[in-house]
Amino acid sequence: MAEIAALLSAISWPVAVVWVAYLFRSDIRALATRVSHLKYKDLEASFEKELSDTEAKIEVITSQQPIALANSELQSKIEQLQRIAAISPRAAILESWILIENAAGQSGFVQGAQVIRVNSMLFVEWLVREGKLPTNSIEVVSSLRELRNKAAHLPDFSVSQEEAERYIKLAAKISTLILDPE
Repeated sequence: MAEIAALLSAISWPVAVVWVAYLFRSDIRALATRVSHLKYKDLEASFEKELSDTEAKIEVITSQQPIALANSELQSKIEQLQRIAAISPRAAILESWILIENAAGQSGFVQGAQVIRVNSMLFVEWLVREGKLPTNSIEVVSSLRELRNKAAHLPDFSVSQEEAERYIKLAAKISTLILDPE
């Protein structure tokens, strides 16, 4: 009888933890998507899946339509953003999004009368409809916007300098694609 009690005592906590995790699985999944880095003792996990997926999507686009980032003004802006990333990776992501909005504005796609606004998503959709950009460009810009929104609005979101620099390169490629779609 003592052995059965010891066995029940030994397995009760693991079973309780698994049961609670099962009950709150949707909440745990939602929390996991909000976390950028997880570090426990010697284990560190980086949640950069979305960034990697976006890089893969833009590689498909650039294989169809080569992009040259040779513009000296753009190179200067990229270097400035990389310096910002060294200090505040989150701020670099927010500033990088402006590359995309400025590209849409420079291409003549603005909305509003009193206050001029640029909706880069509508502009990219228009370029796709016109056949000037591949269809999957919408997915790339949408993914970049989602990542930017996470950096802007989630208080517990953190990002590494390397991830911010990868985001900068993606934003620069998309802005170049918007400015020179063919």
